[in-house]
Amino acid sequence: MELIAAIDLLDGRANRLAQGDFTKRLGLGEDALALARHLISAGIGRLHVIDLDGARTGKPVHTDLVTLLAAEAHAAAPPVRLEVGGGMRDASAVETTLASGADEVILGTAALADVGFLADCAARWPGQVGVSLDLRDGSPRVDGWTRELAGGHALEIGRTLLAAGASRLVVTDVSRDGMASGPDLGLMAGFRGALPEATLVAAGGIATADHLRALAGMGMDGAIVGRALLDRSLPVAEALAACRMEVPA
Repeated sequence: MELIAAIDLLDGRANRLAQGDFTKRLGLGEDALALARHLISAGIGRLHVIDLDGARTGKPVHTDLVTLLAAEAHAAAPPVRLEVGGGMRDASAVETTLASGADEVILGTAALADVGFLADCAARWPGQVGVSLDLRDGSPRVDGWTRELAGGHALEIGRTLLAAGASRLVVTDVSRDGMASGPDLGLMAGFRGALPEATLVAAGGIATADHLRALAGMGMDGAIVGRALLDRSLPVAEALAACRMEVPA
């Protein structure tokens, strides 16, 4: 299973939100480039960068910072992949983000609101367009987690997104995001069982090596960790070993 480190950009710095609530910041934020350098030097192979300001406003805000992060990632040996989400509601925003150096984009609100938009992007940039399905109590959330999207079962929505060409599906339990409470293993197992051929990535509440081993054991393709890597409570080396299903002696 791939370990993916989250860097959420808010007011130009790396920060985390508790349960996707913009009024609940977990700290004052830190230098995003410095954090990226730390994660890359520790062995992270993929960075998951979310422009939270962009997600809230509906258009990318931190393109210049994404360009700098992409340069850091691609200068590593071996190069680190950079996936970017937040505020990409039209093809121009996707194109700009990819041109800034992102290897992949992660759509959210726009893909759920208009599957045709996702299909068009996936056809134009094959293999470079994933989707984040953000759930609270099983219901999709959009506009930076601030609004519930009514209608549709989460698994059926996931199937529709993948059929439209999403290269990967990030399943996020927003209620656990930033809380270090552990992932919803039942939710993740349900998606894994229903979508055996899909590239599935778990997110939300992942904070320990045991959490990672549980997700790896059920066959998830990737796991996004944010707060635990940001505050160094979960060392990168320990997290990488857990993704390989290694158990400390």
